[in-house]
Amino acid sequence: MNHVRFVLPLVFVFFGCSTTQKSPTHVLEVGVDVRNDIAVIEPKSGDEFDWAWLLGQIAEADIVLLGEQHDHVVGHAVQLAVIEDSLDVFPKSVVAFEMLERDEQSRVDDYMDGVIDAAAFATLTHSTNWAGQDTWSAWYQPIIDATKCRGGSVIAANAPRRYVKLARTGGFERIDLLPQTRRELVDYPKKLSSGRYRERFWELADHGEEGEEKAEIEVDTIDDDDPLLPMFRSQQTWDATMAQSIASVMESGEFKKTFLIVGQFHVEYDGGVVQELRKRAPDSKVFSISIQRHLPEEEWQGKPPIADAMVVENLNK
Repeated sequence: MNHVRFVLPLVFVFFGCSTTQKSPTHVLEVGVDVRNDIAVIEPKSGDEFDWAWLLGQIAEADIVLLGEQHDHVVGHAVQLAVIEDSLDVFPKSVVAFEMLERDEQSRVDDYMDGVIDAAAFATLTHSTNWAGQDTWSAWYQPIIDATKCRGGSVIAANAPRRYVKLARTGGFERIDLLPQTRRELVDYPKKLSSGRYRERFWELADHGEEGEEKAEIEVDTIDDDDPLLPMFRSQQTWDATMAQSIASVMESGEFKKTFLIVGQFHVEYDGGVVQELRKRAPDSKVFSISIQRHLPEEEWQGKPPIADAMVVENLNK
């Protein structure tokens, strides 16, 4: 089997949208009191705290990253509770979405202004089945509605997929050739991210024909012709675009806080979004949250920690 042909589908499994086949449970019907019945952990110390501690940490931050597993309904309930409780205190805040692309902002605004309804919004943004059949209305729309009713704003933070693909097939140089009106829809990093984030990308994506991981690699010495490098450029196009969308909000000075609803891989272990925010919004305090079903202790301890906080549905499973 050709190695590149084998690798490319794997990358989308790991870093693209995780799907579910059955009808999704609505985020308001999960049967779990997320404010009281799940664990809140500070990974750096390993200490367990309560929901009030989490809200206190959020209150001190400028930017809050809510890292999700796309098919985790309880995780979406956690996101909803965070947005509700935070915007009750900081109503003039922004909630940005990985799931919405910059060229869809006018449709976001139309929904927030009552020009279109939720069904039309999902249809026009092709979001109805974003994380599986009918998941948008069950998991993401309630977060948008909670933001809207509390006077917050919603930002379509991500790059259009066609330009993410362009970064992979043509390189960042090809993005620079876009006309200015389209160039504004996408960003890329001046330098690719490094550290544990980049290592994890190769560890998860670079499997041999027998499905076994290759030996540990030195990510800072990867050859330009490495077959995974174009895919990492795509990943980093997402990271940089979302980070710049947030940085632009912070630069405006109009909003109290910015929250990002995003896949957890982008933010965990000093992820690409975190590294890009450090460059693009250096004066902003970033607080990252990893939301998990369950995660063995050996996977979240160490340096760098998985996130500033971790919310776990089943700590003792």
